[in-house]
Amino acid sequence: MCTSTSSKIVLSESEYKLLEKLKGKVEVGKRYRSDELAQLTSMEKSSIEALTRLLADKGIVKIETVEEELYEPTEEAIAYLREGFPEEKLVKLLEEFGGEVDVEEARKRFGPLFNIAIANAARKGWVVVRGGTIRLLKSSPSCEKERKALEEILETGKCSDRHVLRDLLRRKLLRKRVQKQTIVVFAVKPEDVLEKAVVEIGALTRDHLVSGLWRKLRLRAYNVAAEPPERLPGKLHFFKEFIEYLHDIMRELGFREVAYTPVELEFWNYDVLFQPQYHPARTPTDTFYLKNPSKGRVERELVEKVKVAHERGLAGSIGWAYPWKLEKALMLILRSHTTAVSARALAGCFGKLKPPFRIYTIGRVYRVEKVDPRHLPEFHQLDGIVGDYDVTFRDLMGLLAEILERLGIKEYKFKPAYFPFTEPSTEVMVRLGDQWLEVLGAGMFRPEMLAALGIDYNVAAWGMGIERLAMALYGLRDIRELYSRDVKYLRKIAYRWYIHASTQI
Repeated sequence: MCTSTSSKIVLSESEYKLLEKLKGKVEVGKRYRSDELAQLTSMEKSSIEALTRLLADKGIVKIETVEEELYEPTEEAIAYLREGFPEEKLVKLLEEFGGEVDVEEARKRFGPLFNIAIANAARKGWVVVRGGTIRLLKSSPSCEKERKALEEILETGKCSDRHVLRDLLRRKLLRKRVQKQTIVVFAVKPEDVLEKAVVEIGALTRDHLVSGLWRKLRLRAYNVAAEPPERLPGKLHFFKEFIEYLHDIMRELGFREVAYTPVELEFWNYDVLFQPQYHPARTPTDTFYLKNPSKGRVERELVEKVKVAHERGLAGSIGWAYPWKLEKALMLILRSHTTAVSARALAGCFGKLKPPFRIYTIGRVYRVEKVDPRHLPEFHQLDGIVGDYDVTFRDLMGLLAEILERLGIKEYKFKPAYFPFTEPSTEVMVRLGDQWLEVLGAGMFRPEMLAALGIDYNVAAWGMGIERLAMALYGLRDIRELYSRDVKYLRKIAYRWYIHASTQI
């Protein structure tokens, strides 16, 4: 039964136009495919399927979805249609040679198609192979059935000859696909529906007035209390957005970015930074070592200077007083800190530096860590260096304070620390909520380290773990949440980290 109000049937304008186009063209109870209705109305098949589903809700039509097998010729089949089937070509060759030909001669002429030609010709009883000779059994046979079947399939996607269809499928000359088809059965004549139709619209137009359709129109009622549709625009992952914010801060402070691959030599990761080869961090319990390849290369002149710095010392230092080994320095590792990139920058790997300069890098680092809710063996670090003849430790502290305050952190403190490659050194603690958290290590690069690189000016440096700070700012207790791909979770978390953090800092 049709749904109606006061014996009227409420239709949308699109539904009304569809029924008008079908008036006098369809019969009640007859089955129509959606593509047939598309041809009758000159409308898109997708529009027909959408509108008939709306009409079905009103009882005007009944619909069902059926699956239909369709076929399409392969590239090989198209080539056969154009150039002829291999078995036909073999018969023509035999006719040219008087009814028989040597197998090797035929193989030479047909190349890779020989096996296809001989197999199908023999299966059809056209030829026979005896004693290395192919003999013709049937004169002037053809593949006309296969040709007609392929042409039919090209046109309709179907084949009326089931035997030929099976043969073409066996020869892998067809690709089969299943297509869903909507079947529509009209329960009421379109004319009868149109007589009772009231067309509901959102706005009256000039066309409605000119055509007289306005007599059957009714303005759609609107629920002014209804919520607008939810819009979910794309956005950066919140952790990626936090890293991008750090990039912005560094650029605004006049820093230039440099980058290098995470696969690094111990030489740059440790030796250039004046960290002795017997240091406990330089063992497989703390550092990831590459197996293949296991070693790299470095410039000989720099090697000699670093060796002297470690064994005897430079710039007034006595060094570490041990036999430094090049084999150890050339071992390949996954870098344990981005300070290795800073060392390369000072050595001129990214272009010769002239003071004053400001350089920074953000990248992944790797350490042998026990995985727990707050630690992973892979994380991000921000490293920065400032080089100038008059830059001091006081300048460094002021710069770090500026970076922290741009992150919205108001409470922080510096405490003395030790690092093998800086003196003096400091750790920076920040207060987030009710906890103090160490987020930065910093200091002035040691003179013996700089002397090995041929640098006669001061260099202030620092490194910062990004995951630890991001977790604290977002109030996260599980580091996996930083890398979450759960869309529901990501929709709930603030895009700009400081929107969330401002309530905690």
